[in-house]
Amino acid sequence: MIEHDKVHHRFVRQCGKYEASLMYAVKGDILDFYHIYTPDPYRGGIISTSILKHAFDYARDNGYRVVPSCSYIAGPFLERFPEYKELVDDGEFPFANNENQ
Repeated sequence: MIEHDKVHHRFVRQCGKYEASLMYAVKGDILDFYHIYTPDPYRGGIISTSILKHAFDYARDNGYRVVPSCSYIAGPFLERFPEYKELVDDGEFPFANNENQ
């Protein structure tokens, strides 16, 4: 199960004793997805994909645009799931290192 931790701006999935997460920053109606982490024993599987799909669906359902400043999200993920490209904002990015982090 994927949890949305709005206080710490992240989507989290427990993987046994490990935790996978997507970190994001908020600026108005834009979410900057700046870091996805999957523990070594779970890399190459569906963990990161499931978190990212959940996060993009959240963005769509709540009227957000997405800045994929993480290279994995901007490249391989969006190439595999082009249906999410319509949510990508071409404006200011990255902005993850600001006060909204």
